[in-house]
Amino acid sequence: MAKSRTKTHNQETKSKKRKVSFIEQENDEDSTVYDAEVEKETTPASPAHAPKRARQSTGDLDTSKPSAIFKPKRGRQWTLSIALPGSFIANTKAIDQKNELAGRIARAAAVFCVDEVIIFDDAPDKIPPQLAHMQGKGKNAKSKAQILSELAEDQEPWDNPDQFLYHILTYLETPGHLRRVLFQGHHPNLKGVGKLPTLDMPHHMRQDEWLQYREGAAFAPPERNRRKSGGAEPEETLIDCGFKYPVKVPCAIPAGSRVTLKFADAEAPKGWPHLTEVQTAELEVEPTSPTAPREEAGYYWGFSVRKADSLSAVYQEAPFADGYDCTIGTSERGVPLSSIMPGAPSLPEKSESTGEFDKLPDKFNHLLLVFGGVTGLETAVASDPILSKKGLRKENAHEAFDLWVNLVPGQGSRTIRTEEAVWLGLMGTREYVNSMS
Repeated sequence: MAKSRTKTHNQETKSKKRKVSFIEQENDEDSTVYDAEVEKETTPASPAHAPKRARQSTGDLDTSKPSAIFKPKRGRQWTLSIALPGSFIANTKAIDQKNELAGRIARAAAVFCVDEVIIFDDAPDKIPPQLAHMQGKGKNAKSKAQILSELAEDQEPWDNPDQFLYHILTYLETPGHLRRVLFQGHHPNLKGVGKLPTLDMPHHMRQDEWLQYREGAAFAPPERNRRKSGGAEPEETLIDCGFKYPVKVPCAIPAGSRVTLKFADAEAPKGWPHLTEVQTAELEVEPTSPTAPREEAGYYWGFSVRKADSLSAVYQEAPFADGYDCTIGTSERGVPLSSIMPGAPSLPEKSESTGEFDKLPDKFNHLLLVFGGVTGLETAVASDPILSKKGLRKENAHEAFDLWVNLVPGQGSRTIRTEEAVWLGLMGTREYVNSMS
């Protein structure tokens, strides 16, 4: 599925509810939008009483409506990424449990404005016992990747957790009006996904909400139009971007492709949001990069999702020319997260397992937080064929990262679950990440 993916004129959230289509059910929820900076809607108060719109008839503050509004500051080039193994989902026995875990990861990524989620295999050379019969022998022996590619769709939630998590995260990140176009059919992975909470990110816009940027999906022109063009490739493409009528872009885009649109004017057009079909077709709009809303205007525009065959592939296949300039590995054997923050007092002695740096740098370009699965991040390092060739084992796994931290020193439970660690890690680094703005 192709996906070509910024200052808003109308920043007020609408009190009117909207419906988002899911494969199995429709959720009808109010809108809440998160950003690096959250501001409350307020109305100038009179000396005598508090704003009427913020209070119910009883005089109590009305918190029934969401008031967190996205406030972009300026364009940003830096990014925040997280990496985790899909194996943490494999331990669950019911599809609803698997969906819930995936939903928690998606919510964390949305709330903390994560730009990229990487799902890696923490046991790349280990074929699950239930799939051993598919391996073959001798010349007919198959790799793990080959075996997983041959699985039936209904086996993925149970035997290919990386693909399952990738599928769910990609689905939840996609705006609701595009899901029926980009996720056609009833894939077993998406069974029950309609029960998950919405992410409600800035690019999950309502039909009557205007921004200069918007997500859309290309669709094929009617058959009669193709006949008129003599079967030649059209010079324009119709895009469903959530309006009542489609918009046109002056280039050919394959049907079913997701595309980020940029309108010529940041101001809402005359007649908005009640545009006629002709007015909609006359809007000046062009496809742009998926990163343009962030880089040009500072909008948080959701997260990309990619899979990696191993932990080392997380680094090798980074979408950035210079890779990640700051990586943080998480383990109960690391140093306290608070101790690596800029300005924090230095530890009395540098631990042998602190990682490459003593402190987080004052600035970063691409920050990566890496979380382990059920058996920990040390196992992922030791199981990686490339890292093991470099002499990395469980005992020195910290050498694979710039920093090696403990998210909850003195934890009361024996273990911190992966889905908990993601929230803890993003919350613990939130102030530091925000300082980049």
